Amino acid sequence: MRIETVLLALGIASIVAGSAFVSQDELQKTSAQKLFAKATDDDYIGSSACTECHEDKVNNFVHSAHYAFSQKDGLALEKSGCEGCHGPGKFHIREDDPEVIAFKKMTPKESSAACLRCHQSTMKVSDWHRTDHGRGDLSCVSCHQIHPDSLNEFNEKSTPPMSIRSDKHLIAKASSKLLKADETVLCSSCHRGEAAQFRLSSHHPVPEGKLICSDCHQSHPTKKATNRREALKSKSVTCHTEYAGPFAYEHDPVAGHTGDGCAECHRPHGSQNPDLLKGFSRGMCAQCHTDKATLHYPGRTCWTSGCHVSLHGSNSSRLFLQP
Repeated sequence: MRIETVLLALGIASIVAGSAFVSQDELQKTSAQKLFAKATDDDYIGSSACTECHEDKVNNFVHSAHYAFSQKDGLALEKSGCEGCHGPGKFHIREDDPEVIAFKKMTPKESSAACLRCHQSTMKVSDWHRTDHGRGDLSCVSCHQIHPDSLNEFNEKSTPPMSIRSDKHLIAKASSKLLKADETVLCSSCHRGEAAQFRLSSHHPVPEGKLICSDCHQSHPTKKATNRREALKSKSVTCHTEYAGPFAYEHDPVAGHTGDGCAECHRPHGSQNPDLLKGFSRGMCAQCHTDKATLHYPGRTCWTSGCHVSLHGSNSSRLFLQP
């Protein structure tokens, strides 16, 4: 009798523990996952049904990059057409308790999770949450738009005051059509300090349209390059190939052995000094070469006085006196 009682108690305990585990798993699902999980094939009514209320949106959706994907033959109903993003149509049109996935009304975490249902080939949810943008409580729709005709904060009001695209004569380098605005306008709306530096006399040619932010920066990781942080030099020498080396005699910061690499001497966005330099005198060199600061007086700077002319590296001089 006692054994039967013990077995019965163990059975009840396992059932309770199992139900608790399922409940916890259910709690971790986002609202989009819950909505799609409870849908059956009959709950999907097709994009044509959306035109009754959202005719302009449906007609303009054909110009979106999402359209071609959402119309693929054999694609699962839960990833097809309007319902692929916004959920089963029957849930939305019912009179009592209508449900729809509205990205602007969702939390950033839930909104991004809804996008990553399809974009898992780009990156995993865990990868997104490790990015600076993810930790900054942004979502995919903070920068991207699904519908090309959607009004957003960039076309509902004037261009952000610190925009580096505000001068009408500047030509923008083409950026993704899925972005809410020209890429540099979009980035500068948050990164205003960096945008302001592009107004300095020496700057990378972003305002002139020869570069865009993503030429140097990775806004989010991909599975091919999961949040890989490349050395600054490896990014810089894609354009400044003459400083790539290898050199027989390397300047340690340039080679990446000490300091911040290129950023040890240069400001990447803009500077009041020529060549994006942090300073324009021997004082900049003296920050590292302190032993030379009191007894060494070049007429101008260390590199323009005719002495250390190959500061990035040399194949013939240990002191960088010649190339």
